[in-house]
Amino acid sequence: KQWYQRRVREREKMGVSFVLHWYPPSTQTSIQAEEALQNHLTNIGASAKPLLPWRMDCEQYTALPNLSALSGRSFQVIHTSENESLSFAITEQMNVLVSERSFDTVLTKMSDCYQPNKLTRIEAKGKKYEIGDFAIKVGSVFLGPNFKCLVIEVEYKPSSYTKDTLPLLHEFLSIVCSNFVPIPENLNQITTPINSTFYQLSDTIIQYKRVFDECRRVNPNLTMS
Repeated sequence: KQWYQRRVREREKMGVSFVLHWYPPSTQTSIQAEEALQNHLTNIGASAKPLLPWRMDCEQYTALPNLSALSGRSFQVIHTSENESLSFAITEQMNVLVSERSFDTVLTKMSDCYQPNKLTRIEAKGKKYEIGDFAIKVGSVFLGPNFKCLVIEVEYKPSSYTKDTLPLLHEFLSIVCSNFVPIPENLNQITTPINSTFYQLSDTIIQYKRVFDECRRVNPNLTMS
């Protein structure tokens, strides 16, 4: 009952978020590009949350090859500092299972069926800002020790209704971040499916999963320093 009540509270305070990733220009290192955007946010009045850094990790579990019934199947598990008590398991069909963090203990007991692939473990980490009704996370994504891309998440906190909020998010990104981040023409990929009326935490998790999947596929020649 307590877990259910906590989940209801988390849902009630959930805004609508859009997650966008990009690569620094050839004239900048990743650190320079990240700091340039962070300084810009500070200059326009965004308040930094230095005591609240954010972090997210994603690990892929693959079925053992000797299990013909599960051959080639995999799922991913995501943890986030925003919801430290929860684990998010995402299937290949983009279904999201939300569970208590104790789910990780269950995974260790499935070692005869699924094994984590340590080489594909991804982590995103960075800083948080607030400006008006918007919360912003800016950070870097790493595959192991290797930098892969920059990421920004913008959340409009007062609303959980996706379609009503999309124009506000797009306008905010276009005005505030367009000189630093390539902004898509529309944000229709924000939910799965887009006709989902009420935004859920799983929509944010799926957006990050898409970023992480691309990071595993793409290996641009990027530098941290």
